[in-house]
Amino acid sequence: FQKLEKWRKPFYDVLQNYENSSVVLPAFYNTRNTDVSFRVKYMLDDFESTRGVFFFHPQYLLNVQRFWAVQGVRAKRLSSGLMLVTAAMELCEEVHLYGFWAFPMNPAGIFITHHYYDNVKPRPGFHAMPYEIFNFMHMHARGIVHVHTGPCR
Repeated sequence: FQKLEKWRKPFYDVLQNYENSSVVLPAFYNTRNTDVSFRVKYMLDDFESTRGVFFFHPQYLLNVQRFWAVQGVRAKRLSSGLMLVTAAMELCEEVHLYGFWAFPMNPAGIFITHHYYDNVKPRPGFHAMPYEIFNFMHMHARGIVHVHTGPCR
């Protein structure tokens, strides 16, 4: 959505698919995220949305990064998915993961995109996606989260 510099309405329309959900953003994780996170907030205000917008506390994200580094996830930056999964595990009794896969093909051998919203290839060394998936699958095997890799129905 081009960092919401041009595609505000299409992004707003996509959010409508998620009904009464809130938006959680890593506005203070790094300076690149701050502007676009506030654009999301202001865009929702402009469209008079009642959707809640929350920003992760920077100390929380630092603690999350430290925790996952001990688990073997060492990257320049954690994925936003891993940040959200971590928060969900703290807040929810049961967590189901859909759409998390770090490889170019899904388990059925079908090529998939890296992000749900574009087809940009991942930058090497930026995220540690294979290690994130390894940890998700390990937690799945232990019953901590439920990973769904098949097609949505």
